[in-house]
Formats: sequence, structure tokens, C-alpha cells
Amino acid sequence: MEHLLSIITPVYKVENFIEKCAHSLMKQTIRGIQFVFIDDRGNDESISLLRRVISLYPERTKDVLILENPKNLGSSESRNKGLRHANGKYVTFCDADDWVDPTAAQVMLENIVKLDADIVWTDFYLLNRHSEMIQNQRCFETSEACVSALLEERLHGALWNKIYRKDLFDSNNIIFPSGRDVWEDLYTNVRLFYFAKKVAYVPNAFYHYVQYNNLSLASIRNEKQLSDIIANTESIIGFLKDQSALDRFEDQVQILKLASKQTLLFSVRRSSFRKWRELFPESNDEIWNFKKLPIHLRLLGKMASFKLWPIIDFWILLKRIKNVFDKR
Repeated sequence: MEHLLSIITPVYKVENFIEKCAHSLMKQTIRGIQFVFIDDRGNDESISLLRRVISLYPERTKDVLILENPKNLGSSESRNKGLRHANGKYVTFCDADDWVDPTAAQVMLENIVKLDADIVWTDFYLLNRHSEMIQNQRCFETSEACVSALLEERLHGALWNKIYRKDLFDSNNIIFPSGRDVWEDLYTNVRLFYFAKKVAYVPNAFYHYVQYNNLSLASIRNEKQLSDIIANTESIIGFLKDQSALDRFEDQVQILKLASKQTLLFSVRRSSFRKWRELFPESNDEIWNFKKLPIHLRLLGKMASFKLWPIIDFWILLKRIKNVFDKR
């Protein structure tokens, strides 16, 4: 059975969130949706809870596909598996610890069909423990403008507030980077927007992006994840070079490099500041242009660039003292 839209959702260690997510997907206001869930072997109750929610919507049962990974493979491989089994003309993605408003699929589908677009994107809600704020994703009229905005973090690199013509993946052989599960969405979106012939923005918000799941990849930054970010950054740059497009995005690529290593400036170790200085050093002079980074971190970056280690050490000492008092 073919569907108009496939929604792909990897499931990994989300037993505290999956029921709300699944209910929100099952309550979409239109039919013709294929729901593709991928069990990424979190060894918790996520899949059992998911199946229980699905059983409450018997009219959806025939449209639900639950795939199993042989072991934990990560979000990239899970999404690739979902794409291989998706039969919708259009495809979108959901993270299993988030949820969506009931009209999301209907409005996004209506717009991508009406506008005959390859990609449509929307605003979204950013949800913390005590507040929810709308994140405006203002209109960029061309694919090239969107690529620039993605590289500069002016357009969010996530998949879940966007809907794609599935042929955009298939005809350009676009897949997620195997084994690299941080910034894999940006890696993929740069390619998708680059090849898109027509894109469109819808000034509505439907997606609720949860930022308080401590098990989410988005909330963790370890050496492996930093390595994934750097590898995906290098792959994005390599892709633009292969397309003979690097010159067109030269300024934006410098911001991308700075964004890829920004977490090192939050550190309380001098070695992290040294690593910041040595990683993509050609971008260091552009740090004042990275407006999304707080000014004190831009100052620290400048100091590291000039090897002003005594000032860096003093900052680290102050931060460590503050952390001790914060824990009391």
C-alpha cells in the first residue's frame, strides 16, 4: 500500500516520552500517512509503550511499520532504514521524545503539494522544563539562500520541522552518514536544499522540540560526539567543494567551522582551548562574526587564538569556583 506521506521516527531510550509522541502522531487529522518506527535497541520499555499506544488507534494499525535494528546503530542508520521502507511520495521525520500538533501533517502536505515544492519548512516550539518559546524560521526564498542560512545556523538544521519530496533523497542518492549521529541532520539538509529546485516557508509552528531529555544525543557532548560533528562538518565542506560551490559559500563555511568547535569554549580545561585554536585555525579570525556565540565566549576564543593562556587559566579558575558554589 502506498501512502502520501511517511513519518520516520527512530526509537531509543525514550520510555518517558514515547507515549506522548505516539499519541500526537496517531492523532494527525488526515489519513494516507505511513508511520515508520525504528527500534534502535534501547533495552527499555519504549517499544512496549509504543505498541500499547498504537493499539488504541485500530484505524491506523495497517499504516504502522515497526522495524528492528539488530543492535543499537544510532539515529543515522535508523533513519536510513526508515527511508528504505518509506513508501510515501513525501517524507518527514520525528524524534521520539518530541511531539507534534494534530494539524501538522495536513498543513505541511497541503503546502508542499499546492506550491509544488521539494521542501517546505515551518517554525517550531523550543520546550524547556519551565517554558516553551516559538522559534521563528523566517523565509529564505531560494535553495541557495537556505544553504547559506543552514551553514550560519540562521535556519535550524533539524529534520523534524521540514517535509521533503522523497524523490529528492532517491534521485540524488542522499543518505544519512553511517555511525555519525550528531549534526547528521545538518549534513543531510545541506545536500537536500542544495539539490532542491523549489523550497517554501510556512509561518506556522507545529513541532514541540523537547530539550530536557538527558538521554538525548542533543543534550550530551563527549569526545565521540565532537568527533561526529567535526567529521560531518568536513563532509559538508567536501560536498560543497565537489559541487564547485565552495567559493559561493566561503564566508558561511567559516561560521560553520566556528560552530562545529564552539562547545570547546565552554570547557574548564586548557587543553580544550588549545584544541579550539588548532581545529580549523583558518576560521579563528572570523569569531566576531559568529553572532550566535555569546560575547564572552568570543573573547575567550580570541584569547586562545593569541595564546593568552594566563587569562584563559584565570577564567577557568573562576568558572571552577562558580561550579563548586552552584553545587552547594
